[in-house]
Amino acid sequence: MSRPPLRLHIVTEEEPFYLPVFFREFFANLPQGRLVVTGVDTTPPLNQKTLTALASKLYDFYGPLDFARLAFRYASVKAKDVVLPAGSWAGTIRRIAARHGIPSRVVSNVNASQYVERLRALGLDLLLSVAASQIFKPDLLSVPRLDAINLHTGSLPRYRGMLPVFWQMYDGQEGIGITIHTMSTQIDVGEILLHRRVSLNGIRSLDAAIREMKRQGARAMLELLGQYCDGGVTRRPMDSSEAGYRSFPRRSHAVAFRQIGYRLL
Repeated sequence: MSRPPLRLHIVTEEEPFYLPVFFREFFANLPQGRLVVTGVDTTPPLNQKTLTALASKLYDFYGPLDFARLAFRYASVKAKDVVLPAGSWAGTIRRIAARHGIPSRVVSNVNASQYVERLRALGLDLLLSVAASQIFKPDLLSVPRLDAINLHTGSLPRYRGMLPVFWQMYDGQEGIGITIHTMSTQIDVGEILLHRRVSLNGIRSLDAAIREMKRQGARAMLELLGQYCDGGVTRRPMDSSEAGYRSFPRRSHAVAFRQIGYRLL
């Protein structure tokens, strides 16, 4: 007798540059009949409550020139989302999900009781965090039958925290770690379910590196989900002796990043 498909729900953040790369790769290769995605919900980017607060945070990091380039990209994506029909362009998470018949909604607080109960009613096996910008509290973590899992584009526990691809390049790493782990109420802490290291292969820009890691992250997630379907997931604890935490980088870090020969965009 074949196993029933696993039911999973994804929580991510509203981000128009890199996360669509993940979701295009993920949905293009999602095995039919083995997994059912019940929805893709988005949280505020970087957990900033207003667009002004988000812009200020990004300006502080990117500086005036790269921030202007980023703002132009953002305006272009938003214009396409308004002007172009869904059948001809699917460049945002919402449109990618819709193209695959999957509902998507914006969620301001993933720990709100109404949201938690809505997910509980879906009979989920797995809850996936893909760059979700909020900490999951115990009630939300208890929703799935199997696990709540997080995709982190950094080797854990050394590169816990924000923008791990940047920090690994900043530290002179030749490759980027991808870690998928069970979630707890602490940031980037849990059992490691899958880890791999991806070579930068000469990539010199943070922009290109993040895009590549989103593609690789989608492939890693699909690999792990296949293991869940087959009932063969391997777990191992994180080595707390290697633990570290990095906050969102500032302008001084971006300046040093450029000085060692890298670009942001």
